[in-house]
Amino acid sequence: MRLLSLTAVLCLMCSCQSAGSYKITLKDGRQYLCKGKPEFVSKTGYYRYKTFQDRDALLRAEEVLMIEEQGT
Repeated sequence: MRLLSLTAVLCLMCSCQSAGSYKITLKDGRQYLCKGKPEFVSKTGYYRYKTFQDRDALLRAEEVLMIEEQGT
């Protein structure tokens, strides 16, 4: 039973870390934090990302200076 509980806890911890968080810095200095890696949509020229309030958001790619993965 303990082994099963330990395995379940480890799986949950791994799944939480797999999404990661990223910091998006714009050319004007504004910064945004997001859950998971932002996705570039070449058809529209925007980055799509998920906020920590579980909302979808978009940023124009030409405004983005850098995208950095945040350490744990």
